Amino acid sequence: MKRIMKAIVLLVLLGMSGLCASQAFANSEKTWFEEANAAYNDGDYEQALVKYSQVLDLGLESAPLYYNMGNAYYKMKDYPHAILYYEKALKLDPGNEDIRTNLDIANMAIVDKIERIPQHFISRWWNGLKSLFSVDGWAWVSVISFALVLLCLFMFLLARRTGWRKVGFFMGLPMLAVMVLSIVFAIGKYRDVNTQDKAIVMTPTVTVKSSPSVSSVDLFVLHEGTKVRILDTAKDWNKIRIADGSVGWIQMKDVTAF
Repeated sequence: MKRIMKAIVLLVLLGMSGLCASQAFANSEKTWFEEANAAYNDGDYEQALVKYSQVLDLGLESAPLYYNMGNAYYKMKDYPHAILYYEKALKLDPGNEDIRTNLDIANMAIVDKIERIPQHFISRWWNGLKSLFSVDGWAWVSVISFALVLLCLFMFLLARRTGWRKVGFFMGLPMLAVMVLSIVFAIGKYRDVNTQDKAIVMTPTVTVKSSPSVSSVDLFVLHEGTKVRILDTAKDWNKIRIADGSVGWIQMKDVTAF
């Protein structure tokens, strides 16, 4: 009996210590974030970035954190890093108009103005729908629609009146479609967030090559702040594609992936 009591006391103490550690962890995050915001408001952008980085070092990330870091870099006229962190923020919160607006403003400050290949209207429609919510948002939509599908199913199976059964059937079909689409979008957004297949050029001027070799043919030149998509890797090189569809090879040290 004494052993059982000791074990219970030990478990309680461990739980309390874990709770205290978790609370201290949360307090540190909140304190550093508030201190960073205060430094930003005072115009001390370098100190703000130090504090924001301390929050990141805790293993935490959020759209507001990346957004604030992007703002601090923009104020310092470090446009490549500003674009990088705006892109990171937009990845977590794709429907945020403030992030998108600041990203557009930062892109106006860089050298390269690359014309995008026009997307097919189906691709625009699909990507537009997927960007309406974050991963968590689409997950909630799928949970709610699943509950509504079950409700419609019960109505169809258990209702005595034909009219109610028809309501359950015809309401259940669109809810089922919404549930399937939301699951597909949630999976797609999860992959987008966790796949680092995009990058920002960080070197002032970079020559894109025809193959992963310094001695290969020069194709075109990119400047810092330009966004690229990573298609493949080979040793210290990335095969990239830019918005107009041009493809080439660039050294990994010249870009930062996100």
